[in-house]
This record gives sequence, structure tokens and C-alpha cells, in this order.
Amino acid sequence: MNIRDLEYFIKLADIQNFSKAAASFNVSQPTITFALQRLEKDFGANLMIRHRAHGNLSLTDSGQQLLVHAQTIVREYHIAQRELTEKQQGRLAMGLPPIIENTYFPQIAKRLKRVGLLSKLYTLEEGSMTTLQALQAGNIDVALLATIQPITDEKLVVEPFDQQPFAIYVSKKHPLAQRSGVFFAELKPESFVLFKQGFVHNQAFNQLARQNHFRPKVAFRSNGIQSLLNLITDDIGIGFLALTTPVNDGVVRVPLLDDPQPAFTTSLVYRRSHVFNPLQQRMLNVMRDSLR
Repeated sequence: MNIRDLEYFIKLADIQNFSKAAASFNVSQPTITFALQRLEKDFGANLMIRHRAHGNLSLTDSGQQLLVHAQTIVREYHIAQRELTEKQQGRLAMGLPPIIENTYFPQIAKRLKRVGLLSKLYTLEEGSMTTLQALQAGNIDVALLATIQPITDEKLVVEPFDQQPFAIYVSKKHPLAQRSGVFFAELKPESFVLFKQGFVHNQAFNQLARQNHFRPKVAFRSNGIQSLLNLITDDIGIGFLALTTPVNDGVVRVPLLDDPQPAFTTSLVYRRSHVFNPLQQRMLNVMRDSLR
């Protein structure tokens, strides 16, 4: 049995057609056929039923069981490949969502530069939800990310280091700028500028919207924090951001008065299975020290 045979099998189970599976790998159809035959011989079981009348396939009970394991094996194999490559290249791949980058990363970068390790850091800059998925998939080694609920994945080590509430961000021209606080229910008439998918802010925002039984109006979505702050400054809409988000001269932060309300919990997270080499461990320790 080899990894490529399992990759062919997974694709075949998804597409249910030998020709299309072969085309997706740019190989001949017999290559896929022989791979399936090898797997069936290795496991001593029929894995697929060929429906010649309709020209498609379906998994047997044994095939369905193998598919579950095959997906795990192939995923772990590719994680191992990437981890070994990172080690050989002498670097650490880190997930870094924009809000966290603006708030917490400068102190990390300062310390890493001081000890000559900043150039060894490769960053992926996406929202926390996307970053978590990248970490689970093995595309990065470690992440700083935010959640509103505890991470329950036993394959991950989670080290929380800060917790902050969310707030409403408005233009200085907006009437809410004069308020010392606001309940989310009062925001029903407002239009919002929010992050796109992949940011934990949307989970918290949707939770408050459900609690208050209304569907907010969204004027625009962006992945860039500065873009959102510019739109808020120009009073295109109001923002829903973590309290740690810095304001500019044209923006006012208004605390939310709801109780209870979700909290923006930031954590250092990495896979339990990841073995950090000395260089990576040193970088991880610098990060921990910077966040204390």
C-alpha cells in the first residue's frame, strides 16, 4: 500500500468515475484501476461496486470504512511532509489574524529581531477561524488566534494569554459617538461594516444578533482592518470589533452594555503532535515571553 493509491481511492470515492478520477491526476485510467485492485488485495475486501449500467461506482461497507482512515492517513502524511520541510528550511510557519497582528505581534517581532530570529518566521495572515482550520490541516505550525468559545480539539495545545470584550466603533460624526455605552438592541436601525468570512468577530456578532432577535443590516464587508476603520471614519457604517482594536482620530469606541456578551479570547495554539526543533522551540519560547 502507498499514499498515492490512497489518494486515488479518495478521489475515486468522491467522483465515482474512473475516467474523471484519472483526469484529475493527469494519469491513465488503468493507473486508477490498478491502484484500486492493489488496495482490495492488501485489505482482502471489495471496496467498490461498479454499476456498469449507469457507468458509476459506489463504496461497499468496507470501502466506506477505509475511506475514513484513508483521509486521515493522507492528511497526516502531508502534514508530516510540510513539517519536515519547515524544519529543513529552518523556519516556523505562524498564523496571524489582522487584529492580533496589530495588537500583539509588534512586541513579538521586536523580541524575535533582537535575538536574530525574526527572519525565520513565515506568517499566514487570515481571520481566526480560517487560521484555526489551517492549523488543524497542518498548513502552519503555530498560531495566535481568537475565539469566543473554548477550543475543544484534543489534538491542539491551547495557551490563552488575553481576553477582551467587543465594542462598537463609530464615526465622530455619528450620534452614538456621544454615548458612554450602548446595548446591542439599540443598533437595529444601523448599518454595519464588518469582516468577511473567517473572522471570529462574525460569530460574536451573530450571537448578539440572535440574542436580540433582529437581522442587522450590513453595508460592506472587508478583510482589512484599516479599510473598515476608513469606512467607519466616513460614516459609511458602524463597526463591531474587539476592544483591543486601535482607533484613529475619526473613530470613537463605544462599549457594549449587554450582559452576558461574548469575549474576544486570544490564545497561542499549536498541534500536540508537532515536535519543535531547537530553533522552533526557541522562537516559541520568545513568543510566550512576549505575551506575558
